[in-house]
Amino acid sequence: MNPFLEQIGQRFKAERKARCLNQTNAGEKAGLSRREISEIENGSFRGSILKVQGYAMSLGFSLTLELKRRPTFAELPGVFDEDSN
Repeated sequence: MNPFLEQIGQRFKAERKARCLNQTNAGEKAGLSRREISEIENGSFRGSILKVQGYAMSLGFSLTLELKRRPTFAELPGVFDEDSN
């Protein structure tokens, strides 16, 4: 399993429990099955990101994407330059 997906699932599970919802009730609220909720919370869900987003929104979360990229070879010399001022 992917540790990142597991971390997201644990956060959703904690919020679901804080709201006193079982997986079936949470699924009904999000339009998902109990099995899908379980898979999301366990980090093993392989379905649509839209379903994960729907579950997140039903718990009061939003999903965001942060783009990270590695510098290109051309940018590498500038990465290690010290400020000369």
